[in-house]
Amino acid sequence: MNFYHWILLNNIADPRWWLLFISVFWPWIVWWKLVIKKRLFEILTYGLLWAAMATWLDLLGTSEGMWEYPFKLYGKVSCLLPADVSVIPVLYMLLYQYGERWKTFLLGSMLVSSLLSFVFEPLFLKLNMLNLITWTHIKSWFAFIFLGLVTRLIIIMLKKAQQKFLVD
Repeated sequence: MNFYHWILLNNIADPRWWLLFISVFWPWIVWWKLVIKKRLFEILTYGLLWAAMATWLDLLGTSEGMWEYPFKLYGKVSCLLPADVSVIPVLYMLLYQYGERWKTFLLGSMLVSSLLSFVFEPLFLKLNMLNLITWTHIKSWFAFIFLGLVTRLIIIMLKKAQQKFLVD
C-alpha cells in the first residue's frame, strides 16, 4: 500500500483523527511530568495492567457487538487503542499515585469513572466515534470503578508478595 492510499484509508484530514493521534502521546507527556519518579516502577506496572485489561475488554466488547467505533485512528483495528493504552491507563495511574488511601482512591475512581463514562463517552457519541449497541454509560461507570479497585488490589498483593520474597 502506498502512502497516499494509507492517508485516504485512515482519514488523516479529519480533525477526529488528529484528536485520536494526539491522545496517544499527550497523556504520557503529562504523566511523565507528574509521576513520582521514586514510585515509577510500581505506578507504571499499575498502568500497564490497566492498559492490558482495557485493550482486552475493548476487543471483547467490540467482538461481542456491545459497542463499535465508526471512526478510529487505524481502520483495521477494532478497538480504540488511544483510549486503551494511553488515556485510561494514564488517568488511573495518576489516581493510583495520588489516591494512596482506599477512601481517597474510591472517591477518585468514582470521579475518573464519571469523566470517562459521562463526559468522554457522550462526546465520542456526538462526534460519531462511538456507537453503543447493548452497552450503557452506567455499565461503563460501574466497570471502570470495579476495574480500578481490582487493579489496585492486584498491585497491593504483588507488592506484599515481593516484600515477602525479599525477606525470605
